[in-house]
Amino acid sequence: MPKTLTLAVLASLILPVQALAQSPTAAPAKLNAVLCQSESQAVALARSIAAGHTETIAVNQVNKAAGAEVCGRYIGVAAVEVEKTANVRGSLFMLAGLRFAEDSVLAWTASWVTPFDGANLERGA
Repeated sequence: MPKTLTLAVLASLILPVQALAQSPTAAPAKLNAVLCQSESQAVALARSIAAGHTETIAVNQVNKAAGAEVCGRYIGVAAVEVEKTANVRGSLFMLAGLRFAEDSVLAWTASWVTPFDGANLERGA
């Protein structure tokens, strides 16, 4: 009995700390957006759209480069699980990883922010 009580006390002390250590996620919301299976594919899609291509052409380019359908329009309920910025080949991108409620699949979206050159940010054309 003392062993069980000791484990229960330890669990009550450790579990709240573990809960606080996890990164918070946004509440699930309805989503209708173009998403990709990986961060790099999402960045390639955002880079293509920033270069002036339409959404459809950009999706086709990324899918063709991957040799599979890796980006497309997804409709469902998802929550933001990961948000970060990334410097990819001199451009700054905002990335978001969205976890779908229906099947727990993680999908990625990215948006081009600006060219990035060291400590200097420059707004592109």
